[in-house]
Amino acid sequence: MSRLLSSRAAILAALEAGGVNTATTGKFSAPCVLVEAGDPWAAVDLSLGRRRTGRWRLTAVAGRADSEGVIELLADLVDTVDRALLALPGVQLPTWERPFNASESGITYAATAATIQALTEEDPTP
Repeated sequence: MSRLLSSRAAILAALEAGGVNTATTGKFSAPCVLVEAGDPWAAVDLSLGRRRTGRWRLTAVAGRADSEGVIELLADLVDTVDRALLALPGVQLPTWERPFNASESGITYAATAATIQALTEEDPTP
């Protein structure tokens, strides 16, 4: 498995261990966190010994956007994600965007997004 996909697998495992439902495609069931490639997706930093930094966009999706208390649900989901990410070495806690509307199957949900960086293992080949 590539270093980038290994970092995604570690992020997914940490979120799931923290009690967060996850998705990796546009199909999701709220509440959950959608984990997609960030932009830029990958960079190599030679000053870090050819280590690669992978960026992953996390979209936290709470309940229906028009429901009572949805912002509180979204805030709780963000807190849960942050706690789960603390278990991952080499991952920075994200700065979350202001809430926005996300849509799935014609239903509008409250969401917020952030991009995290994950430092991957050094490539053993020259």
